[in-house]
Amino acid sequence: MTAMPQQHDVVDLLTADHREVQDLFEGYRTSADPGQRRRLVDRITVELVRHSVAEEQYLYPTVRKALPNGDEVAEREIEELLEAERILGDLDRLDPADRRFDSLVRDLFDVVSMHIRGEEDVIFPELRERLTAEERLALGLRVGEAKAATPTRPYPGRGRGGGEPGGTGAGGEARGGASGEGVSKGRPLAERVRDWLAGPS
Repeated sequence: MTAMPQQHDVVDLLTADHREVQDLFEGYRTSADPGQRRRLVDRITVELVRHSVAEEQYLYPTVRKALPNGDEVAEREIEELLEAERILGDLDRLDPADRRFDSLVRDLFDVVSMHIRGEEDVIFPELRERLTAEERLALGLRVGEAKAATPTRPYPGRGRGGGEPGGTGAGGEARGGASGEGVSKGRPLAERVRDWLAGPS
């Protein structure tokens, strides 16, 4: 039986997400092991996609309505998330030992840091001012439910033995099984992770 997500203020919930991703980046920075670095980037991928899916579903529609310049603010944040997903796609095609890998992770950190600052310095204070505590709790519950509806196990796309993401199933199958084969190759990484997070249709 799946536990119901606890009700949290949406600002507190998303701020906790930010700290979790920052901790993963710090783990990457302090690790010298290529395998560990790859696993951390895969976890960052999953957490960023889960976070962005929940925000696109619930946070940004609220931002558009509640903030005076909500459309502009939401579009800027969405563009930053799309840039992060583009970098993740580039990382997906590289071996962690490749000299470009570390540079791309730094680029990703910069984009994610900008996204976090935009939310924590602009959006979250506005939401605290313009939404009631009850509205923030209700929004937090919806965001929490969106996150709880997605798997929490690590993204399986790397398979066993550090192979290419996406598994080897014929016919472009979207999801693999317990063998560690993940979502299909040949499509952008974020799209594949989104399919995997969505689970069987």
